[in-house]
Amino acid sequence: MRRRYVHTGFALLSVGLLTIAGSQYLKIHTAHASQRAVDSIQVTDDKPRDPRAQLAWANKLLEADQFERAEKAYNEIINDQDNNPTGQAAQFNLANSYLRQGMHPDNLAEQRLPMFELAKQRYRDLLETNPNHWSARYNLERTLRLAPENDSFARSDKGKPIKRVNVVVPDFKIRDLP
Repeated sequence: MRRRYVHTGFALLSVGLLTIAGSQYLKIHTAHASQRAVDSIQVTDDKPRDPRAQLAWANKLLEADQFERAEKAYNEIINDQDNNPTGQAAQFNLANSYLRQGMHPDNLAEQRLPMFELAKQRYRDLLETNPNHWSARYNLERTLRLAPENDSFARSDKGKPIKRVNVVVPDFKIRDLP
């Protein structure tokens, strides 16, 4: 009797592990098929219908130095797939392409600043929809270091304040920072 329970448990464990292995095999097979489809995309092809294929096509356009066509393709994906992961990936890739264009050594200084500003805006738009996109945060910080924000409005001397008020908060004790 005890032997039967052990064999039944082993059989159930084997079936469970085979099910997990089969599902992992299907995921890997699907990923390889998707990669082959992406690799077969040519720059000369028409725009694909699948949003992920459109993203891959836009990336291929960017690799082929067709920035204007890639920018148009990215914008179409962003408009169609706004909050989806595909739309967010398109927005991130477009912001990265603006950043790369701004950092390109052949561009003049007056061409670099608009590209940095566009990159900053795209990163901010992405972070507005997905605040946990750490790569976008890092690249935004990097872009801000390359082209700092103009806070001349905040620094301008507007004169003395009209009225100064000392605020007293009850039961508040001044302490050192931790």
